Amino acid sequence: MKKKPKWLAPVAFLLLVVITVFVVSQQSKTFTAEGFLDYVSSVSPWALACAVVCMLGYILCEGLALLVICRALGYGRGLQRGLIYSAADIYFSSITPSATGGQPASALFMIGDGIPAAVTTVVLLLNLVFYTLSIFAVMLIGLVFYPGAFGLFSTPAHMMMVAGIVFQAILIVGLLLLIFSQKIFLRIVDLFLHLGQKLHLVKSAEKRREKLLEMETDYRASAGVVHQHIPAMLAALGLNVLQRVFIVLVPAVLYAGSGHPLGEMGKIFAIQSWVLMGSSAMPMPGAVGVADYLFLDGYGTLMPDPVNMELLSRTISFYSCVLICAVVLLVAFARKRHQGSEAG
Repeated sequence: MKKKPKWLAPVAFLLLVVITVFVVSQQSKTFTAEGFLDYVSSVSPWALACAVVCMLGYILCEGLALLVICRALGYGRGLQRGLIYSAADIYFSSITPSATGGQPASALFMIGDGIPAAVTTVVLLLNLVFYTLSIFAVMLIGLVFYPGAFGLFSTPAHMMMVAGIVFQAILIVGLLLLIFSQKIFLRIVDLFLHLGQKLHLVKSAEKRREKLLEMETDYRASAGVVHQHIPAMLAALGLNVLQRVFIVLVPAVLYAGSGHPLGEMGKIFAIQSWVLMGSSAMPMPGAVGVADYLFLDGYGTLMPDPVNMELLSRTISFYSCVLICAVVLLVAFARKRHQGSEAG
């Protein structure tokens, strides 16, 4: 099979940005480019600065979480490398279908830094567990701030958010079984593979099972790391939760910076936590559209026209974040090429 051109994913991402902005802007009958710029200029500078800091904190926290796990396994690396691992995950997760490219991209950089492939697998697997748990943690924090946030959404939005809860719950149970109880996990896998074959939904079931068995050593190693380095694992989990808190805070500070009472930031945080949960069930690029829909649906109960705020929040928390990660990776590739030419 021919390899896809390297430029295809970034171009597809840019096309997605254009389509998303167009679709969102069409949700408002009064939206104009001039109106959007007027809205941006009306937002308090401190709120814009805080939103950007939160976005940068989102990138930083993932890098720190990966470094904490690496250090627990005996492979300490500097902050600069952690930022590159984080940038690779965020950038490639954003431009590849179903977010399939994020972890493999991080793995390539980690292996290139001398971290063994088996250790890299363990690090990324554990961080995936913490990532999933952090989504539930942020949702629970939102419930504390404003328990009634769920009721602000429409019925279709409720269905998406319930799907997100179910999807994330299945994922976390599967990951925990994969790490701590491989036998139970394999029995469940066998049951679903057998059912999938009967329904002609799964091909090469035996090969899929063998692939999981080949990785069993890595899963056992993950369990060992958790048991031996509980403080480090709790720190990595805390950093994942903080990462999610940072990104959820972006619309909250923009809302407060638009002239709304600071006391309502908790309500905004709760609404955004449900937006995060609802969009988590969808792979890219569908997750972007779902997040936009949920945002407009939930915030529409608080303001007559949330489109301007949605576009500004999305620009800072997603588009700018992906752009910064791309720049970080370009610098990393340029330095590597320069060092290679000097060595040659």
